[in-house]
Amino acid sequence: MQNGDGTPTAADNTKKAVPEEITKHSFRLKVWRHLETNGLAMFPRPVYNRIPNFKGAPEAAAKLAELDVFKNATTVKVNPDKPQEAVRVLCLEQQKTLYVPVPRLQKGFLNRLELPEGETGPSAIRKAVSRNGMESYGKPIGIEDTVSLDLVVMGSVAVSKEGYRIGKGRGYGDLEFGLMMHMKAIKPNTVVATTVHDCQVFDTLPAELFGPHDVPIDIIITPTQVISTQRMSQRPAGILWHLLSNRRLELMPILGQLREIEMLAGRPCTLKEVDTDVEERAAQRPRRLRRRTRSHKSHSEGEGNTTEGEEGKGGGKARRSARRRNSHKSASKDKDEKPRRPKRQRPDIDFSVKISNISPNTRVRDLKQALSERGVKPQVMVWKGFRGFCYLHFFKPSPQKGEGDSGSGVSMESVLTALAQMSVGGSGAAAAGDEPRDDKPRLLCVEPAPPRHAAPVAEVH
Repeated sequence: MQNGDGTPTAADNTKKAVPEEITKHSFRLKVWRHLETNGLAMFPRPVYNRIPNFKGAPEAAAKLAELDVFKNATTVKVNPDKPQEAVRVLCLEQQKTLYVPVPRLQKGFLNRLELPEGETGPSAIRKAVSRNGMESYGKPIGIEDTVSLDLVVMGSVAVSKEGYRIGKGRGYGDLEFGLMMHMKAIKPNTVVATTVHDCQVFDTLPAELFGPHDVPIDIIITPTQVISTQRMSQRPAGILWHLLSNRRLELMPILGQLREIEMLAGRPCTLKEVDTDVEERAAQRPRRLRRRTRSHKSHSEGEGNTTEGEEGKGGGKARRSARRRNSHKSASKDKDEKPRRPKRQRPDIDFSVKISNISPNTRVRDLKQALSERGVKPQVMVWKGFRGFCYLHFFKPSPQKGEGDSGSGVSMESVLTALAQMSVGGSGAAAAGDEPRDDKPRLLCVEPAPPRHAAPVAEVH
């Protein structure tokens, strides 16, 4: 319901509780997974944790260029992500003034792209809108400069026909908009648009997930349609300082500059004490640094004589013998050398799972991403993707580590259930002269495998 002036009533402003599993990130994962598993994702891949590049992005840009709002615009701000590259090209081709934000706002705010005199051809434009070109061809614009925008094009992960937008979860797009509001670059008639794939458009998204800092979308353009949204929320009036922490200001100096200006003008700029201004993201285990040695390489690349993934017998023994001889020589030269640490005892393998029907073009990172999404974390992966299969090994819980061990609480049944109906597609382009690669997702076959006590081949982080 609405008041007579069209604003939401107090009842509408009351936040409703949503289930814990329904978050912005749950919608991101749904979109990213759909793009990847249905062959709709384009370079750079995988599209997880990005504004995803999608098949049909140039077509969506061309459809935007057909709209009067684009034809009549003289100044346009476009995000620097890959799926909006075609929009940036069209702006320069039609000699519009193009502004692009500095990536992550770490070294400034906006760049105005200007082609060198005499360089107006397609190759020069392509170079200017590339990742490196946006910096080398850009003229820095600060928050005290005068800018007036007719059109703002934002990247999105998910959008709704109500105008709600979900980004990649770092808050850059919303902060850029708040800074532009401070500069008075955004006018009441400035249109905010986004280009996305049709699968990124939802009929509705829970209003309870969005706050006063979220930027609503006016027009959604896909490769097949143009959608004028209902605009269920208001645009942010500027930077909402109470939602930001001091760490965010340290990462983005431009915010610190604006805060000083605001404080000198006597405006309240109190920051939040708890550092939670970055939106929710999937928990990631910290990467463990490990030293690569020849033994690791021989494990991961060599094939055994009897079972897949086991160490080859010939070369491995020769290298071990050579290392022993070298160690004896070094010991005789320096008697004061510290003794070597005792060899760590390898954990016993509790159970193993075999995954087959893997596309030859599938990379190990593609499968790791799919496993992570389903909550499966094997201690060891024996990768034979080029032969169409791999093994996942799960260790028995260590009595020394107790319940904190990563292998505890995992069973064969739970893993098989989690990996049921899993599909993974290939990635990467075929080399010149090669036959076209099969990038279509394949339904993987997941089955129990006899536990193996061989040395680990490829650790999964």
